[in-house]
Amino acid sequence: MPRRSSYAAPAVEAALSILETLGSVREMGVTELAKKLGLGKSSAYRLLATLAGRGYVEKNPQTDRYQLTYRLFAVGSPAADRFGLRETAHPVMQRLAAETGETVNLGVLDGTRVVNLHRVESRHLLRMHMEVGGGVPAHATALGKVLLAGLPPADVARRLRGRRLTRLTQRTIGDRPALRQALARVRGQGFALDDEECSLGLRCVAAPILDHRGVVVAALSISGPSQRLPHAALSRMAEVVRAATREISRRLGYPRGSPKGGGEA
Repeated sequence: MPRRSSYAAPAVEAALSILETLGSVREMGVTELAKKLGLGKSSAYRLLATLAGRGYVEKNPQTDRYQLTYRLFAVGSPAADRFGLRETAHPVMQRLAAETGETVNLGVLDGTRVVNLHRVESRHLLRMHMEVGGGVPAHATALGKVLLAGLPPADVARRLRGRRLTRLTQRTIGDRPALRQALARVRGQGFALDDEECSLGLRCVAAPILDHRGVVVAALSISGPSQRLPHAALSRMAEVVRAATREISRRLGYPRGSPKGGGEA
């Protein structure tokens, strides 16, 4: 742990060091964290219990190791608005919405749900969208399938272990073999479709956004009523969305555009 001033609060410094350390790894156990930070195991456990109680970390029940949640993003989102993903994506989203006439959504994965970070509305009076800040099951959305397809296989399996794939409509994927096949298609073609799987009468096309490391950090989608997004138009919409995500990825520092790799359930 770094040296602190005479006015620093040791417990706060230790808690922040835990958050910073967990931010650099997938997950870590109490003993390993305590050793790395020079803390007593009981102190590390109490700090982790406090952070878990406030929603900043969670324990993986399969491994008994801790990982960050998306709570830090929610707290830091005003700064993200100024310097992060939304600011980078917004002008591209505006142009995409103007070009297609449909609603454009920017989403990230929180566990097994998609959280909508930002939206540019359709110009049409009839439009359908997920509220900003709201979340829906990832397997039922184009955004979510793109984000799940971008994860390592073990991470996808861990997130879905013991969870039921809820059907939101009769078209929603409801079993793991079907989801594995869907994610394989997404990885192969570089985009995902939601054909009335989340809401009847709504279709979406989504593609992944990469950061400077080549990691899928978000996804972008076009969504609209099925009568304005017929099946014949979806391939063209997919290419338009993929072009937009390649541009956002380049702005985030990734030089080669969008990926086709990922995990499986």
